[in-house]
Amino acid sequence: MPDGEVAAREAERVVWDVIVVGTGMGGGTLGYALARSGRRVLFVEKGRSTLPGTPGTIRAAMPELAEPGAYRSADAYFEALARGGRSTDEIEDISGRFAKRFVPFIGAGVGGSSALYGMVCERFFAADFTPRQHFADPGQSTVPQAWPITYDELAPWYARAEKLMGVRGQPDPLRPETAASGLPAAPPFSPDNQPLVDYLTGRGLHPYHLPMACDYTKGCGTCQAFLCDKACKNDGGRNGVQPALTEYGAGLLAECRVLHLEADRTHVQKVICAHPDGTVALQGKVVVLAAGALATPLLLLNSTSGDWPNGLANGSDYVGRNLMRHLLDWIEVWPESGCRITAENKEIGLNDFYFWEGQKFGTVQSAGSMASLAPMEMLTNHPGLLPRALRLASPAARPIYQRFFSGGLVLAAIMEDLPYLDNRVLPSLRPGTDGRQRLRLQYRVHPNEAARRKIFLRQLNDVLKPYRTLTLRTGESNTTLGHVCGTVRFGTDPKTSVLNSHNRAHEVHNLYAVDASFFPSSTGLNPSLTVAANALRVAEHINGEQFAG
Repeated sequence: MPDGEVAAREAERVVWDVIVVGTGMGGGTLGYALARSGRRVLFVEKGRSTLPGTPGTIRAAMPELAEPGAYRSADAYFEALARGGRSTDEIEDISGRFAKRFVPFIGAGVGGSSALYGMVCERFFAADFTPRQHFADPGQSTVPQAWPITYDELAPWYARAEKLMGVRGQPDPLRPETAASGLPAAPPFSPDNQPLVDYLTGRGLHPYHLPMACDYTKGCGTCQAFLCDKACKNDGGRNGVQPALTEYGAGLLAECRVLHLEADRTHVQKVICAHPDGTVALQGKVVVLAAGALATPLLLLNSTSGDWPNGLANGSDYVGRNLMRHLLDWIEVWPESGCRITAENKEIGLNDFYFWEGQKFGTVQSAGSMASLAPMEMLTNHPGLLPRALRLASPAARPIYQRFFSGGLVLAAIMEDLPYLDNRVLPSLRPGTDGRQRLRLQYRVHPNEAARRKIFLRQLNDVLKPYRTLTLRTGESNTTLGHVCGTVRFGTDPKTSVLNSHNRAHEVHNLYAVDASFFPSSTGLNPSLTVAANALRVAEHINGEQFAG
């Protein structure tokens, strides 16, 4: 058994100081900080151990590319996903007239989605912590006037998280609060990105090199959407879980899905899990949920009892509500005639339209090439009638795809979406006989988002007018779940929030949540660094509050 992994029955015999459910950016960082402080920490991860050096993992490519025959059966396909650190769970989207089912592109394995992410780790704007004032007509949104913490309170934890994650890059010239962060420099812009940087600068705009949690090892491709094979991606697994296991004595129980929590009126008593060895009942003095903003609320909603008929810690009826996922649209741009960009090239950041004409929109990032982000194999190499039809058509379709949909540099337009009570994760069925979870959600784009998105995309396309562009309106689809947040929000009022300002459940004294579910607004930026910084903040609170004396 690899270092740090524990047997299920052995884990049952221990009363752990802290049980951390999930090993992504929040869980990995918090568990590391507490283990380093001498706490006996157990990480519980539903996915496999996919840490560097683990045999059988798929690295350096998406599973659909690495296992070209995965489509031959559902078992082979889901086995490939699991070996690549990807979730095999299914989402049922009930937002429209007809329900739609799909397997989301999110992580499941040590590191969670951070093991797959594009490594952008940047601070929020100071103004992001007072969100409501930046929207002319928030309508029925529950976006608050302010977060329960300020930028200044989080700033020292941002600095610690940047150091822990090895963040490199340039400060955003439009955010003076980041000028003193002192990040190490990233490599120069690549030849694929430099022409666009020069053009944007010439237009009076302010592009900068994105802060990236990357070591830029020789041959580094700044991989995103798959596990890194060169040990240069810094994430919750590599920088949090792994040193917690190898240096500070933490334990890891992998392939262990938490089903529900047993609790009385004020405390979690047991964490009930499904493991290949059978049902496991774990005990911890403190339980921290970090399973992601979809799975964390689902776990609470499924933890019903006489004391908690609507789900654990759900006296406010806010658990699962206020689901946000960003409206993320791709704009492919050809900066030079005949360019054939194929590399990842995730480098450029641009925030000139983050706050614009009295409204708040979002960020723009270069995201690589279409060939790296959405190869045809992503569409064809999985079971089903549609992929089968695409495989049959592939010889004829591939040249068309390459001619019209590849070769350019992909920009990601990431727009802030607001929280609404009707956008939510709902209680769902327990895992089936195959062990896969079925999760239900509903999310619709409200008038506020529709109007701002139209303006945002129009403005970006106006800026890019000299170039050939292609806008892929992916923001309309609920399958775009890159930055899910908000479903277990923190706040000062127990009637309109689930957690207090220290991320502890208002009503359950030993229960915390530190993934992006705690966000009361989504902001318009990548959430990873804020999740990590807050996890370090909460870890210090747990040390002082739960283990004082």
